[in-house]
Amino acid sequence: MGTFYAKVSIGNLDGGDAHETMALVDTGATDSAFAATLLEQLHIRSNGEPPITYVTADGGKVDCERGQAMLTIEIDDGVSVGGVCPVAFWPDDSAQCIGATSLQVLMLAVDAPNERLVRVSTARRGWAGAID
Repeated sequence: MGTFYAKVSIGNLDGGDAHETMALVDTGATDSAFAATLLEQLHIRSNGEPPITYVTADGGKVDCERGQAMLTIEIDDGVSVGGVCPVAFWPDDSAQCIGATSLQVLMLAVDAPNERLVRVSTARRGWAGAID
């Protein structure tokens, strides 16, 4: 699968200013990640829990705090999908990405051949008990 970018707007849960940027769509990343300095400027707060360790594609490890942000992702010209998603406070601006958790929360899927995101209308539940 190739890589592609999507236009995303990041804001805090109280409204206020939002930041619009292009971010890598990274289905191999658990959470969306943005520079900690950007998230702090936008008054997005850490959840106050101990940092968690993220393993990067090259096998490195980065400890990051997490929080919640309002993400709005453009999926077509003029069509956007938004909601509250977990974000990692990345130590620099190298890992600006939209992760798999955000895609699931916003009910988006990757259309790899066309390098775009599309809405999905179904969700998975997992094991639902024994079938008689």
